[in-house]
Amino acid sequence: MNATQFALKIAQVIVNPIILFLIGAAVLIFVWGVAEYIRGSESDKVRETGRMHMIWGIVGIFIMVSAYTILRILVDTVYG
Repeated sequence: MNATQFALKIAQVIVNPIILFLIGAAVLIFVWGVAEYIRGSESDKVRETGRMHMIWGIVGIFIMVSAYTILRILVDTVYG
């Protein structure tokens, strides 16, 4: 196994599952925020907390999808 195959294997076996797990966590935080927002419709404080969870969930999804995309572009460019 040469260095190229080793780097591709690391990306495939370690980095991609970590990124996908973090995307899943961000989606879970977003869904939790939606549930919190709906459930706490009487309380402004609970709705604000739900809104913040939704915002941070969206930010997390965006960051992790961007990281995955950048990694794919880098791997495709360098290792073709």
